[in-house]
Amino acid sequence: MKTTIIQFKPTKNYNKNLEKLESFIKNSTSKLIIAPEVIVTDFDYSNWLEANEYAEVIKKRILPLSKDKIIVFTMIEDNKNRAYVFYNQKVVYIREKIKLFGYEKKYFKVGEIEPEIFEIDGIKFAILICFEIRFIEYWIKLKGVDVVLVPAMWGVERKKHLLTLSNALGLSLQSYVVVSDGLAFSSGIIDPWGDEIRDIDEVIDVDIDLDYLKKIRKKFKL
Repeated sequence: MKTTIIQFKPTKNYNKNLEKLESFIKNSTSKLIIAPEVIVTDFDYSNWLEANEYAEVIKKRILPLSKDKIIVFTMIEDNKNRAYVFYNQKVVYIREKIKLFGYEKKYFKVGEIEPEIFEIDGIKFAILICFEIRFIEYWIKLKGVDVVLVPAMWGVERKKHLLTLSNALGLSLQSYVVVSDGLAFSSGIIDPWGDEIRDIDEVIDVDIDLDYLKKIRKKFKL
């Protein structure tokens, strides 16, 4: 499955950020596209109401682009950090961040659904939103998942943590882990054998080989 990872640091201009995201999506031929956490508005606490309201604009403009494409990122909506999965011009999955970090606790409401496995076209996905990747109890819940998607805005001083955690997660679950990080630029893909591809480019094109995943699990059973 061709996969595109998008990573860029958002500006204060929501429309320019959204236009950039739209451009990358339109130019991608991949089936799976992941962008960072709150990529359009960033954590814009100074314009909190506007950031929340802009979610409707984002959805209206991204939905038409999702024909034959699975598009994943998070946005601020209803005072929650909400992960959206768009596919074939529909919203097929939503989950809100439940492990908040730092100032997020002051502004965001905690989500209600813990990380879980969901399926699209027979592929088992899960989403860990940034800080949630630190919690081992979620790794256990996601056993059997094919692809873990991690939209993030990870602190630069803790970049090594995200690299280590995502590598370990791929090995632990024998799954693909796809990270999109718009702050520390830790984006990349980790395969079920622990091999990784990382880059600091704004667009990273990689492949998810589900046959290889099955081969690894058959060869090294856990």
